[in-house]
Amino acid sequence: MSKGLLAEKIGSLRKNKGFSQEELAEHASINLRTLQRIESGKTEPRGQTLRLIAKALETPVENFQDFTKEEDTGFLQLMNLSALSFWVIPLGNIFIPLALWVMKRDRVKDVNELGRRIINFQITWTFVTFGLVFGLVLNVFFGHGFAFSPLLVSAIIVGFYILNSIIILIATFQVRRGIDKVYSIGFPILR
Repeated sequence: MSKGLLAEKIGSLRKNKGFSQEELAEHASINLRTLQRIESGKTEPRGQTLRLIAKALETPVENFQDFTKEEDTGFLQLMNLSALSFWVIPLGNIFIPLALWVMKRDRVKDVNELGRRIINFQITWTFVTFGLVFGLVLNVFFGHGFAFSPLLVSAIIVGFYILNSIIILIATFQVRRGIDKVYSIGFPILR
């Protein structure tokens, strides 16, 4: 979101508390000119300054976090599409979105939530896919039940890969359209 929205939020909270700019600057232990520049939207508070203002306004700093993040649906789509790397990099569907998530979760709006859902889904998909394959291989190895041909096992793996790819592509279109609930299925490993 823009600096203007953060400036409005700070100004509104200050007025609701009944503080003048001078009083808020004093309570927050920041320079009055700094506060004036923040409320006019000329500068954006970060780090310690934002924490001091939040503390003086008796509001959690998290209430300001979405206002300090930029919107970037292109990055959200890239992070989602990066899960397709499982076709060429083993476990790339987990580790590449994870790296992108860690890199931008505090700077780009909606990355934290979407990244957790992508990673949880991909971990779930990986466990299910390879758990099934491992179970089939053990079944054949120990001679219990049906004997599955390597061709059938390969077809099952490719089928799961194609299904995951389709889900990733559908999710990319959903992210582009601004749909919030993408990847609602998955073990809640990352919270």
